[in-house]
Amino acid sequence: MTYIEIIKRNNKEYYYLTKNVRLSLNKWKKIRVFLGDKKPSKEEVKKHAKGIEDKSKPFLKLSKYAYLAEHDAETLQDLKESYSTWLKHTPKSVKEKLNDDFVIRFTYHSNAIEGNRLTLRQTALILKDKVIPTGVRAEDYNEAINGKECLDYIKSYKGDLNTKFLEKINGILTKNTGVAYGGRIRFFDVKIQGSTHVPPSYAEIKRHMLNFFKWYSANKNKFHPFKLAAMIHAKLTWIHPFEDGNGRTARAVMNFILMKKDFPMFFIPFEKREEYYQSLDTADKGDYKKYISGILQLIIDQIRSYGHNKKEDKR
Repeated sequence: MTYIEIIKRNNKEYYYLTKNVRLSLNKWKKIRVFLGDKKPSKEEVKKHAKGIEDKSKPFLKLSKYAYLAEHDAETLQDLKESYSTWLKHTPKSVKEKLNDDFVIRFTYHSNAIEGNRLTLRQTALILKDKVIPTGVRAEDYNEAINGKECLDYIKSYKGDLNTKFLEKINGILTKNTGVAYGGRIRFFDVKIQGSTHVPPSYAEIKRHMLNFFKWYSANKNKFHPFKLAAMIHAKLTWIHPFEDGNGRTARAVMNFILMKKDFPMFFIPFEKREEYYQSLDTADKGDYKKYISGILQLIIDQIRSYGHNKKEDKR
C-alpha cells in the first residue's frame, strides 16, 4: 500500500509517495519518492506509483506471516506510523480529550457486548460528567466505573503479562457486579450462554494457563503485534479462566499488548457483535488466519482515524 506522507522541515511541508516494506519479521523499511512542496495531483501520484513499487521489489522477502496477510501487515505498519506522527504533532489537551472519548467508547462497547444496558450517552454522563442517570441499574453503573479504572490501570502498569496481572484486571472489571470470585482463577466449571464452545474443566485450568504463558513467552517477540494481541484474546476466551468478565478481560489485555508495542488501542463495536462472535468461533475451531482477518476488518476503519489526515490511503 502506498500513501502520501507529509514531512515538515523549517515550517514547510514536503510531499512524498511512501511505501512500507517488511525486511524481516518485525523490521520495516520506508521506500519514498519525493513529490515536491505542493500537494500532488492524482495523476502525479499515479505516475509515480509504479516506480515506487519497482523500487521496493529488491527488499521484498519470500517469507510470510502465519495467519496475517502481507498486505494487512503493511496496512498495520502504515497505521502504526500514522499514530506515532499523530502523537508527536497533537497538542496535549487534544490528546487528553480524545483519550477520554476513547475510554468512554471502549467501556460502553465492551460492556454492551456482554449485556450492559447503558447507552453510550449514559456511559459518558457517568464517566465524564460524574452523573448517575435515572433508572440505571447499580450493576451497569459499576461496570462503567470499572471499565475506566481498568484502562487507567493498564496504562500505568509497567510489568509484563502474567497471572497476577490477569487477576487484577478481572478483579477490577467485576468489582461490585455480583460476581462471587472476581479476580480469581476459577475452581469450578462454567458454561457460555449462546455459544457452542464448552470451556475446559476447572481441573484443567492450571495446565491450560501454564501452556498459555509458555506460548506467550515463546512468541511475544516473534509474532506481529496485532497477531499476538488477537491470539492472546482468542486463547483467553477459549480457556475462560474466570467466573465472569472473561470477554472484557480478554479485550482489555488485547489492547494492553498493542499499547506495549506502540500500536493504537481500539474497541470492538457493539453493532458488530455478531461478526465478532463469529470470528471467535472460527478461532475456537483453529482457523486463526480467518479469525485474525475478521478482527482486523472489525476495527480497521477505527484505527485509521489516528492521524490519517497526514497520510492519504492509496490502496
